[in-house]
Formats: sequence, C-alpha cells, structure tokens
Amino acid sequence: MAGDIPPMPPTPPTDPGQGAHGSQPLWARYDDLQFFDQMIFATAAADAAGMTNAADHLEHYLANTGTDLQLDPDRIMHDEPALKLHFDNMITVNVRNIARRIGGITTENSISASFQLEWKEYEFLDRDWYLAIGAVETTACGAVRIEKLGEGDAEYRIDLDYQCHLFDRYNWDGEKNTEIAGFNWTDRELGALHTAGLAKEFDMIGSSTVKRYVGELPSVGDLSLPAPSGRGTPR
Repeated sequence: MAGDIPPMPPTPPTDPGQGAHGSQPLWARYDDLQFFDQMIFATAAADAAGMTNAADHLEHYLANTGTDLQLDPDRIMHDEPALKLHFDNMITVNVRNIARRIGGITTENSISASFQLEWKEYEFLDRDWYLAIGAVETTACGAVRIEKLGEGDAEYRIDLDYQCHLFDRYNWDGEKNTEIAGFNWTDRELGALHTAGLAKEFDMIGSSTVKRYVGELPSVGDLSLPAPSGRGTPR
C-alpha cells in the first residue's frame, strides 16, 4: 500500500431545516396529520414507479426515528456515473498538486503523502437519487506515492490508495415543489411534518470500499480510477 489512509474528516455544518422537532403547538398539527397519510401513499407510489431510493429515504423520514441512514457510495456511483467522474477529478487535482512538490520542497525524484480533501457539494442528475438526496457533500481521503519518470515536462507514476465519502442531512427547508408518481408537495409541507413531531430529519452518511490505482498520472485530463465495487446490498 502507498500508506495509511486518513479517516473521513469531520462532517460539514448542515442547514437548520424548518425548526426543532415537535416544535409546533398541538392545535396547529391537524393539517399535518392529513398530509402525513398522503405521504404514506406517496412512498408506496414512488416505490412502484421505480424510484426505490427516494421511497426508502422518505420512508425513513416518516418512521420518525432520526437515526442515521447509511449510504453506499459504490452503489450510488454505479447508478450515477457522473458522481464517479466527480471523484476522479477531485482526486486528480489533489495528486497533481502533490506531484508538483517534487523538485520543489523535495530534491528527491519521488514523494509520499496522505490527503484528506475538503468537502465539496455535488448535485445529482439521476431523478431517483435527486429526490432521495438532492445535493450531497463529497470528500476523498487517501495515500499516494509519486515517482517522477523524466525531466522537463515531467511524467509521473503513482501508487494510490483512496476512499470516497458522502454526507448530507435529509431535511426539507427550501421553497421548491416536488412531484412523485402523481403526488405533489412543497418543501414547506414535508418539512412541517418534522416540526409537528410526525417525521424526523436524519443524517445520510457512507464510505466506499478502499480502492487502489497504480499507473501513470496523465498530463491532461483526469485519472480513470477503478470502477465502483459492485452494487452493494440489494433492497
């Protein structure tokens, strides 16, 4: 291995949502009780329409536990190839910055370093994952050994171990309208279930399998890093 991979960095701050859980007065919750029943049917409709991830996450919200929901970045990157390309770019930029240290802060023709990237937002293109998560915070951590192969316009060979991480808070705090399988609602309506104490916001978090890349660092374009490891555990 290239070295020890640092752990996931502390998760970024989240937005406050619509307020504290159960903060609505009891007399204001009647319409939320009616809306809650509609959302039970919307969950089943989303599942039947093939939006299984959106249905799973909505169901977890309506379960009112507030417990973390584990994300599987490998499965998500399989479903959303653009997310894998997003990670390829993040890691490539960082590895190139490390490679530039050769001949600078070090006179050796190689360097070893670990990295823990800052969180960066990614918005989903896939409709199902967009409804399940929307936009997600992404980071990658790794360890790399880089060897300079030539002079001038240097070429580099790298030995890289890395892991990708995802994080987001499931809440409804915007002003947009959403439609799934004929059911329509606003962020405010669904977020009100949290303040009514009928549903509960939760964190979504997960790490990929550790992956390894050994090869040359391209002078142009991003690394083509290993494909996601399978599709995770089916429902």
